[in-house]
Amino acid sequence: MDALTDVLHALELKGWLHSRMEMILPWRFDFLTSPDSIFHLLSGGHGYLSVEGEAAPRRIGSGDVLLFPFGHAHSIGDEPSSPLTRTVHLAYSAHREYQVLPFEGEGPKMGILCGAFHFEHPNDYPFLQCLPKVIHIPGEQGRMAQSFAELVQMLARESGERLVGREVVLRRLTELLFIQVIRVWIEQQAETSTGWIAALRDQSISTALGLIHQSPDRGWKVEELAEAVALSRSAFSARFTRLVGEAPITYLTRWRMQRAKRLLKNDVKIQTIAPLVGYESEVAFRQAFKREVGISPARYRKLGEPVSTTWERA
Repeated sequence: MDALTDVLHALELKGWLHSRMEMILPWRFDFLTSPDSIFHLLSGGHGYLSVEGEAAPRRIGSGDVLLFPFGHAHSIGDEPSSPLTRTVHLAYSAHREYQVLPFEGEGPKMGILCGAFHFEHPNDYPFLQCLPKVIHIPGEQGRMAQSFAELVQMLARESGERLVGREVVLRRLTELLFIQVIRVWIEQQAETSTGWIAALRDQSISTALGLIHQSPDRGWKVEELAEAVALSRSAFSARFTRLVGEAPITYLTRWRMQRAKRLLKNDVKIQTIAPLVGYESEVAFRQAFKREVGISPARYRKLGEPVSTTWERA
């Protein structure tokens, strides 16, 4: 199994398109810090992006896609010094409908599609913690990946039409957008990148991650994983720990718990969950779950996450 596929599936990603805004010169939008990930799709013209904590603004243009994985505050305008047009707080809302905000006036216009991505427990996944504060996919680069370009065009087209079922289509397209942005961004990364993303690019460690995600119920030993990727035990353990941020068996245990949590939320019986996540008995599973999560499986099913059980950020 592709480990990234399994992680993206486990994220319980929810996408939402907030609005389409059309601006005429001069203009500037300030986006407040959000608890969710924020994204923008740009069309027509050029402008500047100023990100909280960055000294210099970035040049942006038509066709660009911007993703803020941690919801950092930022401004977008035709010039960094342009007067403030509007302050916007983008946060995922399952019930708020998509809106079009046109601005009257003469002259060239620039359009921005704005939306958000919501994850139930983002701190539980090392993959998310490896992302930068902003991912910028330039329009020219996005068009190099045909499926990515087609998705962006479809999202822009669907947002401009009032067809039956538009809200559902827009939500599904935004979820696909997140996945495609991540795929393109991973391809951008240099061979010298570090962390979980580097682990995906490392053939041996990526293969080991795939084995763990494919069969979390198997009683993996470090020796078996090392042999499967043709490395010595010590070399494999050291490389895995350096790239992923924790030892192979620690990662395996954490991933088993993540899978168990999803199954508990879906009301799967504990006696069914235990063998699916590698435990021979209910008792062994209950003990492991309480040790790792802090509460019993039954209490987790009833109350949910007690505190944020985070992975170390790479």
